[in-house]
Amino acid sequence: MWPGFSLAAAEPTRSAIEWSKDYGSQSSGEGVIPTSDGGYLALGDIYDSYRKAYVVKLDGEGQVEWEHKLSYYDWGGSTAYRAIETRDGGYLIAGNTSEEFEPIRQLFLIRLDASGNVVWQKAMDVQGYDQNPKAIVETEDGSFLIAGSGIVHWVAYDRAYIAKIDQNGNTLWYNQYSFSGSDYLTDLIPASDGGYIAVGHAGMVEYESREHDAMLVMKIDDQGKEVWSKQSVEPRSGWTAYSVIPAEDGGYMILSRKSVNGNGVPVLTKTDLTGQVQWEKTYPDGANSQNFNRLVQTEEGYAMLGEHVTYLDWSSEWKHQYSVLSVDRSGGLISRELFKGPPIYRVGTASGTPDGGYIFPGTVQRGDSGKFQLMKLTPPADQPPVERTLTGIAFLEKEKKLKTGSSVSTVLQAVYDDGTRSDLSNAAVYVSGDAAIAEVDALGRITGREPGDTYVEASYEGYTARLNVTVLPEDTGEYDPLNGYLELDSSQYSLSEGSTLDIKVFLYDYSTQTRSDITKQVQFSSSHPDVAEVDGEGNLIGHKPGLTQISAQYKGGRTMASVQVVRAAAPIGTDLPDQGGTDNGEDLENSVEE
Repeated sequence: MWPGFSLAAAEPTRSAIEWSKDYGSQSSGEGVIPTSDGGYLALGDIYDSYRKAYVVKLDGEGQVEWEHKLSYYDWGGSTAYRAIETRDGGYLIAGNTSEEFEPIRQLFLIRLDASGNVVWQKAMDVQGYDQNPKAIVETEDGSFLIAGSGIVHWVAYDRAYIAKIDQNGNTLWYNQYSFSGSDYLTDLIPASDGGYIAVGHAGMVEYESREHDAMLVMKIDDQGKEVWSKQSVEPRSGWTAYSVIPAEDGGYMILSRKSVNGNGVPVLTKTDLTGQVQWEKTYPDGANSQNFNRLVQTEEGYAMLGEHVTYLDWSSEWKHQYSVLSVDRSGGLISRELFKGPPIYRVGTASGTPDGGYIFPGTVQRGDSGKFQLMKLTPPADQPPVERTLTGIAFLEKEKKLKTGSSVSTVLQAVYDDGTRSDLSNAAVYVSGDAAIAEVDALGRITGREPGDTYVEASYEGYTARLNVTVLPEDTGEYDPLNGYLELDSSQYSLSEGSTLDIKVFLYDYSTQTRSDITKQVQFSSSHPDVAEVDGEGNLIGHKPGLTQISAQYKGGRTMASVQVVRAAAPIGTDLPDQGGTDNGEDLENSVEE
């Protein structure tokens, strides 16, 4: 085993790397679930003449028992994202698939028996919608619910959906849900009192509405009809829920993320059975971003699983690491752990394991190509509590700006003598300097009433902190100079060395609800221009096999995408050379980045 490694804390990590293995060649990892036989089912895609869905069954030590490279069309691209083990011991897998030269990705469903044999596979075509499945639930009647988002390409917005299929993959119903104009779902679980709970994001295509950028929680009945929905709104925050689980004392625990000062900050919310917020805590880590997409229950409380992202000024690159953030049942921070490994290109959706540990899927760089990696962590070891002395309190931000009629949340932190901080937003007492300009509630949420300048003051155990607040007119243009968002025509690209790909950058304008091509007006950059770069006309040029990230900037806005350049196709009958690592799940103990 290798000890974990953390830049965020001086103390050693509580979990250790039990094993780490690579699978396939020119492959990527998207998801993994534990199976009832003590093994795992891993999901992603692999390049095999073209991109295919990659499904691998492993034993408890990560050794391959069987694998599939699946596609629906003879030529095109397919990826497996989510899976569940069904009550009969088989598996249902959800991904997407597309025909060659077709931009729309259809919902790709695969049914396997317990031995891994393909029972059936189907593609669900919802005209004009690019399908991204995020969650699967088996219902009491043996059918299945699939939740996710359908991207409408010609107007660049998302549409939340839940589909119900029978045991043979036939569609029983397909419901779309519209809240604010651009909405999507990321997780779905059975509700404690019947029906189902879904979480995700509600975003606006018209900026002036208060319901722009909101964490979404929704309950549906057995027929997919909405029972209730709740939105936690914060303009320009990108606030999105990624995982929901039942709380021990009833209600739900929701893991979400929002942008604070340009960094991704995880948020843990406790609600009752009706979606009413009971408490909420945030976990910032300085200038680093934390992208957690799975919440699991632990003996101590809860663990958030995902990635920790650090911007390296000296190389203008982002460093990605597997990360676990552990909290107690009240949301108090226990530990923040990072784990050492090879260069990580992307982190998929992790899972808790039956022994109390965790398992992470990801895509790591091996030579010139990406490889599907799994990293299994041991259960966390007990550590004695750290004695700390409170030395003050501070708001995470120095000031807040908001429009009249809108609301924003704040983050108040306790500052300790050892330099650590913890969220105490729910424990402080808040007052507004001028309630006619801005009001503040018991959770520190500020609502703008009329234009002007004031402050919000928090007090806790004899300490005070002040946050300057500016409320702008409702029709101001200062709040969002871009008044829209940028979007590339794909979040990831793949091309052969020596080839080019015409890519597009779109600006979606909130006020006019129009989508315009601004490709020739943006500034492109590449983290590895020797691998691939974009010229001024929007041509993505693949120079040599490898991985890179491209960025498009315009008027202060930015959008990014990942790029993989693969070797040119070999003649028929010629095997592609291995790009390093292993194909069969061999240990990589000597391949870990020092």
